Amino acid sequence: MEDTILEVCEDCLKYGELIESKPVRIAKVKGIPVVKEEEIVIIDNYGKKIIEVREKINLTRKEFAKKISEKESVIKRVENEEMEPDDKLTEKIEKFLNIKLRVPYETKKLEAKPSKGKLTVGDIIEVK
Repeated sequence: MEDTILEVCEDCLKYGELIESKPVRIAKVKGIPVVKEEEIVIIDNYGKKIIEVREKINLTRKEFAKKISEKESVIKRVENEEMEPDDKLTEKIEKFLNIKLRVPYETKKLEAKPSKGKLTVGDIIEVK
C-alpha cells in the first residue's frame, strides 16, 4: 500500500526502501483496566436463512415485511444479501422468525516463528 511504513525483516526489505526513523516512546498506564468488547457479526448466508424460515411459516416477502413494519424492498435487499441489516432490523427479524443471525466474531491466532527475533508481516504472509 502506498505511503505505508512497516517494520520488516532483512529479507523483505528488498520489496521497499529503508527509512530511518526515531524510536517512538510508549507510555504505560497503570491501574486502568482494559475492557475488551466482544464483536458481534452477522452470520454467513443470512439472506438464505431468512428466506428459508420465512417460507417455512408460509409468508410471502410482502406479508413478512408488513408484519415487522418494514418496506418490502428493504426485506428483498436483505434476503438477496445486497444490504446487511442494521442492529434494529436484525433484532426484529430474529425475534419474529425466532432465529439467530448474529454471532460473536472468532479470532484465530496464527502460529508463526519470527525470523530474527521480532515478528514481521513477512513472517505471516506469503509473497507470490
